[in-house]
Amino acid sequence: MSKVINFQSLKDGVWFTFFYSKLNTDTMDIGYGEPIEGGPQAQIRNPTPFWQERARSRKTETELVFNKKARKMEKVVSEKELTPEEKKKETGDFIDFLIQDLRGFKLDGKAIKATREDKIAAMEIPLFSMFINRCVELLQGMSATEEDAENLKIGSSSKTAKLDPE
Repeated sequence: MSKVINFQSLKDGVWFTFFYSKLNTDTMDIGYGEPIEGGPQAQIRNPTPFWQERARSRKTETELVFNKKARKMEKVVSEKELTPEEKKKETGDFIDFLIQDLRGFKLDGKAIKATREDKIAAMEIPLFSMFINRCVELLQGMSATEEDAENLKIGSSSKTAKLDPE
């Protein structure tokens, strides 16, 4: 039987229960523990829409550069370099977009709320940052699942399509 891939947008985010991460200094590999039963949770959103929106709104520079092989001028378009303040703002925007909600985390004895400032402060903690980065990796893997292709309808036709032509 044929298989199809069902893509999920996961735009509403997915809840992840906290797990510890440990860096192996010999191999520089990160090892991940099991989620803590009843432990703190973070709701993580797919970061792709954030970067797509940023790419659309980025300013570009255009310049003409001489191509020695072709012996003619070519137009080269590149993104404008962000200032340090713009980079810091973009990083904060990304963290705020990525982490939708938090439950059960504390920083310096105070509960971490899902505010922009608290999320940015928490991401400065390496253990928390490794947890969030791993959640994003896991989220990317969750965005596609294999399903059986029986009775798959393609296009507006009401006939069942054969995926493997003979």
